[in-house]
Amino acid sequence: VREALRNDQVDLVLQPIVSLPQRKRRFYECFSRLRTGDDGLILPDQYIAVAERAGLVAAIDNMLLFRCVQLIRKIHRKNEDVDFFCNISPHTLADVDFFSDFIDFLESNEELAGHLIFEFAQADFARWSEAGVRLLERLTRLGCRFSLDQVRDLDLDPDELAARHVRFIKVEAGLLIDALDRDSGLLRALRRRRVDLIVEKVEDERRLIELLDYEVDYGQGYLFGEPRLARPAA
Repeated sequence: VREALRNDQVDLVLQPIVSLPQRKRRFYECFSRLRTGDDGLILPDQYIAVAERAGLVAAIDNMLLFRCVQLIRKIHRKNEDVDFFCNISPHTLADVDFFSDFIDFLESNEELAGHLIFEFAQADFARWSEAGVRLLERLTRLGCRFSLDQVRDLDLDPDELAARHVRFIKVEAGLLIDALDRDSGLLRALRRRRVDLIVEKVEDERRLIELLDYEVDYGQGYLFGEPRLARPAA
């Protein structure tokens, strides 16, 4: 991991998020992956735990954020309207110096901020420090939006989510179907607060057909497109 950071071998990978039922590409989620010296690849689920122990997650997020902003700038020049989800770890949010500098950068490039949607794990959502909350408020004033992912508990408070500027929730398909079978009012409650639902890990047509019965807003998964390396000239 250290070698990949030192040698600029952190790649930006994109996976589409589509509107349903049209399957029109509306967003991209940004991932990082690390290249080794022998052209091998290390995926996030392989390196995140190691990077956390070594205190390197914020450095990886740093490279991912700035590469994502570079991509947004290129697309913005081509007048293409697409927004990007970017996952932020609690380690990065706790690095007040780095994240404050990043927000300063966005403040001087405010036209890019509205194309960024920052993702946070549900488990971290309740643990934001006061300093972290102040940073997120600055992002909100710039026009950035927030998304909740790694959702394990669908006993959600839509009013609280809206008050904290969460505009998207990402839920695995199986978990969502089980929850909606028990409480069909969840989607209506979220929509009243302008919180959109993204179903992830939609891998086949059978699963999609099940989801369309619930009028879900957006979908993500291999059925709609696998993660691909961002082209330098995108």
